[in-house]
Amino acid sequence: MKYKWFLTAFAAIPFAAALLALQSCGGEGGPTGNPGGLPAPTAAFLALLSPEQRDATYIGSESCATAVCHGGATDGDTIYEHWRDTVHFDKGVGCERCHGPGSEHAADPETVGKILTFPLTASPVICGQCHGPTHDQFSMSQHSNLVVSPVANAILNPGQYGRTSRCIACHSGVVRTAINNGADLGAMTDAEIQEYCRATMGPIPHVADCVSCHDPHSKTGNLTDDGKEVQLRRKTFNTDITPVGPGSTAASFTTFDHSCAQCHNGRGTDPADAKLNSSTTRPSMHDSNQYNMLMGFGGVEGSGPVQRNTTHATIPGQCSKCHMPDSRHTFTVSYDKSCSPCHTAQDAAVRVQNEKDTIINQLYALKLRMEAWAFDTYGNDLYWDYTSNITAEGGTPPTQSGVPIQIKRSRHNYYFVIRSGDYGAHNAPYAKHLIMIGNQNMDELSAPLARPTNISVAAKFQALERDKKKASAADMTEDDH
Repeated sequence: MKYKWFLTAFAAIPFAAALLALQSCGGEGGPTGNPGGLPAPTAAFLALLSPEQRDATYIGSESCATAVCHGGATDGDTIYEHWRDTVHFDKGVGCERCHGPGSEHAADPETVGKILTFPLTASPVICGQCHGPTHDQFSMSQHSNLVVSPVANAILNPGQYGRTSRCIACHSGVVRTAINNGADLGAMTDAEIQEYCRATMGPIPHVADCVSCHDPHSKTGNLTDDGKEVQLRRKTFNTDITPVGPGSTAASFTTFDHSCAQCHNGRGTDPADAKLNSSTTRPSMHDSNQYNMLMGFGGVEGSGPVQRNTTHATIPGQCSKCHMPDSRHTFTVSYDKSCSPCHTAQDAAVRVQNEKDTIINQLYALKLRMEAWAFDTYGNDLYWDYTSNITAEGGTPPTQSGVPIQIKRSRHNYYFVIRSGDYGAHNAPYAKHLIMIGNQNMDELSAPLARPTNISVAAKFQALERDKKKASAADMTEDDH
């Protein structure tokens, strides 16, 4: 079964009567007694509540903190006590602001549906009640999109797509939140995986949610690049690549302690010859190897010196420094803010474009060399590629044991660079080094150099992107995980 990418929005149903019932006397929503200034509960939030909860009343956060429930005022290691140390407490954001009115739950805590709980509490609309502008930015980001195939397939086959390959660890914000809350995906039952994935396919259709990155209950000590405590679950800076290095397992690279690289890593992509000889179906790094490129690891590097990374790898915040200027949650780079104070906007734009053009030209030339070798050897210029890509073009792949290791090294580096998606912006020296090593391997096969062509850089870029899309499509096939 195959599914297409799609952008889906959660269509909330307003409940006018419930809205009136849930307002506090000050019209702010939440338990009576909260400090003023909080907006009313949104219709989208009210739509998350079960019918059993819509008639409930607010009882206040202190009622949640009894010793038999969620805390106790003298217990320093409870959700309640951790919450009291957060800015949410300071701003009057109580338990019921996110979990809904609690009177019915307090009277009957064992019955499901009388309080809003996980996975529905992963919905960004909860945070959007107060963080409206940030929620709007998130809604425009790729994190708000849903890649359907791995999530839908995990419902059908939770063992393969959940516990084994763990695809949903990075394709479901709900599952990512569960992992960051301490759950072990490898130990989840089929029913748990299916519940989380159905929630992702339904009311919470996002690759990542607010609570995938932020802990609403406690301060964490994981600070932003400018030193702010925003309750991040994982670090924004980490130079220990061991958990995501070549050959790392899904259990390791899906739990990496980095806010962005817990998903934006190369999935253990391994450039060793033995692995290149055994993994010939598709490129092994997915379109997620941005952290690998930033830090400079995961490609075939040869025996000579390599400039592994640049200053970008060691700036505070790493990814967030450039992708989240002013805490922008669209995660888009803007040269005026992202690159300051090291570069002016004009300098950054020129540098990036020049490096991108250079690397596109070099990648295209390497592609032509691999095609020329394939045509001379097999009479088909597709036959340098991975078998899934050849099959997608209607070809019959050659026996991979007969494909020289030099081709396997070159194609690994080729895809490593194009699948990172930045064409040099993250780490131009490493990208250029990998292309150089690819050409050195083609030299060993006496493959002809690419002849000069009148094709524009834009046309070359489109050719590279077509290969990238073929590799992405191969990742989405059921029989290739």
